Amino acid sequence: MAGTEEVRAKIAKLIVDKGLNLARVSLAVGKNIAYMQQFIKNGSPRRLGEVERRKLALILNVDEQELTDLPLSNKVGGNTINSEILALILEKIETWLINRNATLSPKDKADLVKLMYNKVCDETLTVAEDKVNDFIEIYDELRKAN
Repeated sequence: MAGTEEVRAKIAKLIVDKGLNLARVSLAVGKNIAYMQQFIKNGSPRRLGEVERRKLALILNVDEQELTDLPLSNKVGGNTINSEILALILEKIETWLINRNATLSPKDKADLVKLMYNKVCDETLTVAEDKVNDFIEIYDELRKAN
């Protein structure tokens, strides 16, 4: 996901590409004439307010998510993410790596999280925790074998 600077740059480009100017867009989102200039040039506010972001998305004809660096929902590909289980998996992996003074590349860690999540996402938290512990044991054994 892009950072705040990248988001501001993208918004500036979208405004120019649409043939609009910062002053007109500022007024269209219900703010003073300098609002968008201050946002894009000075980074103030750091992020657009929810109402302004929604209005700007309509003006620019883009998905609202493109106008922020923060996730706007807990959905990925139309599926709701169980944040409790995802947090459990991340915590277990981090603890496992720290306890074994081990590291994984970001890609390997992401693959491991994805694999575990796909296997336990529909379980209760207790069952998910048991399965995650089992996965970690198995993964540990596989790493030792290699």
